[in-house]
Formats: sequence, C-alpha cells, structure tokens
Amino acid sequence: MKKLIALASALGIAGMLALGTAAAQTTDYPNKPIRLITPFPPGGGTDVVARIIGEKLAELLAQPVVIDNRGGAGGSLGTEQAARAPADGYTLVLGSTATHAVNPSLYSKVGYDPITDFVAISQVASTSLLLVVRPTLPVKNVAELIALSKTMPAAAGLTYASAGPGSAQHLGGELFKSLSGANLLHIPYRGAGPAMADLLAGHVDMMFDTMPSAMPQARSGKLRMLGISSLARAADLPAVATIAETVPHYELVSWWGLFAPKGTPPAVVERLNGAVKRALASRDLQDKFKAAGIDGNWSSSADFAALVRAEVPKWRKVIEQSGAKVD
Repeated sequence: MKKLIALASALGIAGMLALGTAAAQTTDYPNKPIRLITPFPPGGGTDVVARIIGEKLAELLAQPVVIDNRGGAGGSLGTEQAARAPADGYTLVLGSTATHAVNPSLYSKVGYDPITDFVAISQVASTSLLLVVRPTLPVKNVAELIALSKTMPAAAGLTYASAGPGSAQHLGGELFKSLSGANLLHIPYRGAGPAMADLLAGHVDMMFDTMPSAMPQARSGKLRMLGISSLARAADLPAVATIAETVPHYELVSWWGLFAPKGTPPAVVERLNGAVKRALASRDLQDKFKAAGIDGNWSSSADFAALVRAEVPKWRKVIEQSGAKVD
C-alpha cells in the first residue's frame, strides 16, 4: 500500500512539474525564432504580405520571424506541413483564400482540414485583383479584351497565368470566363512569382493577380492595367475601371491570415493575436501595405475562424459552378 501511495505521489509531482514547465514555456513565449511558412514561392502577393508582417512581428515579439517559402499544389503542400508541425507557436502559416477556403473543394485530397487542423490567429490583410496584360496585347480595356478573345480558335483562347489551380488568380480567371463568355486558356504555375515572370517575358497574355504583385509592374509600364476586381474603384488607382463596369457582378477579394497547428496553447494564440493587432496599428506597416495595394485587417481569433467557416462553402459553390477540379 505504501508503494502505491509513493507511486501516486511521484506521478502527481511529475504531472505538476510537467504542467509547470508547459506554463513556463507559455509565459515566456516566444524565446526562440518563429518559422512562418509561406505556402507559395517568393515574388507573389503571399510572399509580400509575409515579409511585411513578419518583419513587424519580429520587432514586437523580440524574436526573428523566419520566412519559409514552401510552394506547390496551389499552396497545399506548405499548408499541410504547417498542420503537421508541433503545436507550440513556433511554426505558423500565412494562409489565404486559396489554402483555407478554395483548396479543400478544388483538390480531391489536400492533406489537411482548414478548420479542424488549425487554430485561426487573426486575419492580416486583404486585396483586390488587378487584370493586367502584356503591353503588346492590342487591347485598352476589358471590353476589347473580351472581344479579342472571342476571335481566337475555340480550342485556344487568350492565355492567362495563375499561381496554380485554385489560386486567387485561377478563380479570378474562371469567374471572368463564366460571367463574360471570354475565350481564355488557363496556364498554371507553381506560384505567382513564376507566373508573373512569364507574363513579363510575354509568354502568356494576361493575369488576374493580387495588387502587391501586379501593381509595381503595371506602374513601371511593364504591364497594362485593364481592371480591378473590387466593386468600387481603388482610391490609389482612380483611372482603373472595375471589371464589374463591363462584366456585371464580377467581384473577388483575396485575404490572408495567420494560423497555427491545432492544439497550440490559447495563451500563445492570444499573444500572437495581440502582436498582429499592434503591428497593424503601426503607421510604417500600414504605409508598406498601402504602397503594395493591400488593406490591413485585424480580427479576433473567433471572428477569423468564423470567416474561414463561411468561406469554405462559398468557394465550394464557385468551384462546382466553374467545373474546376484537380485530382
């Protein structure tokens, strides 16, 4: 009997020590570098957002935030890696409309569940898409683009690049096709960066790209802007018409946000959410976002989780209607 009491006492002490260690680890979080998985290659909108928010979070948390680009399968590969990472707050992922709302319906298997495999920390940013074309394409507006596409052979069409199946660029093109009747041919890449490189080289005709990626190239004259995917014209681009002015009901807004693997301690999630809120309140970060055509958007963890739950069925319907599917 004495041995049982001694064993129980030892186990109790061990349990208390383990709880104390876990509490201490949470209390002094973070005490080492944080890995931020960016599930697309460098050069695209997700990478731009990750580097801007990562730099500010590193300053506020007093620890390096290491950007880890893990592209492939429309963002699914890097996102799955994040889902399988230790739930200690030291591996995060910058998820997006593509990874957490579109891919689960687009792909037959993505390797993660956007709702049950993650803890939503906070939304970070959102942006509209810009419809940009190579400067040598003989069109000046959306109506001329649609008309030109309809002169192309049925099996061909104007080519539009995307960051991969299910990306915002892909769905932007599919939505445009379904609403306008334009004859377009989808050319997928392993990220927005490689897609943009081929557009700049003139290998494809056009792209529906996020403003952080497309706007600098358009302002430099390397691409021509034809339209924006929001329902209202952008304050910084008042001369650029909305696509909806020519194609009624066309609207697409892409968002980004931070997620942690399920099981991440609530105190860590709260710490990170607060850091995002302070980051987005800073003038220097907002200036960087504005220059890239990005809107900063903080949200509570609960509100961000609710957004994801609402977005999944919304995009499932769009995918079913478009017929887009990747096995």
